[in-house]
Amino acid sequence: MKRCFAPTAHGMAISYREVKDDEIEAVVPILLQAEESESALRWSLAHLSDAVYRMDEDDAPVGAATMQWRDDPCELMELAIAPERHGQGLGKQFVAWLVEEARRRGKRQMLVGTANSSIGNIAFYQRCGFRMDHVRQDYFWYYRGKHYENGIQVCDMLVFRYDLVASDAKRKTSRR
Repeated sequence: MKRCFAPTAHGMAISYREVKDDEIEAVVPILLQAEESESALRWSLAHLSDAVYRMDEDDAPVGAATMQWRDDPCELMELAIAPERHGQGLGKQFVAWLVEEARRRGKRQMLVGTANSSIGNIAFYQRCGFRMDHVRQDYFWYYRGKHYENGIQVCDMLVFRYDLVASDAKRKTSRR
């Protein structure tokens, strides 16, 4: 599955495609930005993720994401953009493409989680249209020793939700 969008500010075409099993190693270095524990990332790839996606700019990888499609809501497990491409809107573009893919698959909601200490990610997902949903307490138990980010101990996962279809209550309100 390959889809191309309009050229970027650099004049290059962005495309998205599902990665085949024998291509996963090529995107692991990018995905390690989303899950810095390589053993946790590999466990997620083997047990949680149903699909791995690659975002290319003129056939060079600039981003990667993993999705769990088996349930509704579906869940964005990992999302990362190559460090040299941060701040250029690629992450938001990738999320928008994944949201549309979820709609194509008939999903009603999408979830994404990030650490309680990941201030940038918390703001990013809200800018992408996600809303806070719940907390998975003590989610990061597998970190050896205390782990800090932004001066905050990493403990819990904050889960955000994107409603892909309007709820009945919202539809009734919008008709008034």
